[in-house]
Amino acid sequence: MKCPYCGKEEFVTGKQGVAYAGITVSLLKSKAVYHEICVSCGTIVRSYVKNPENLRKAHN
Repeated sequence: MKCPYCGKEEFVTGKQGVAYAGITVSLLKSKAVYHEICVSCGTIVRSYVKNPENLRKAHN
């Protein structure tokens, strides 16, 4: 992966806790949002949740 802003290829993964901006998939379950962050310029180049297949199960 390459940062679209500075062109660097070094990233860290940060976890945004559910208390701030988690995605609520039901009243009882929440998912943390993870971000791939460029260590050079701080740009978030990707955001995702782990095990996205569980989102569909929780939604049904």
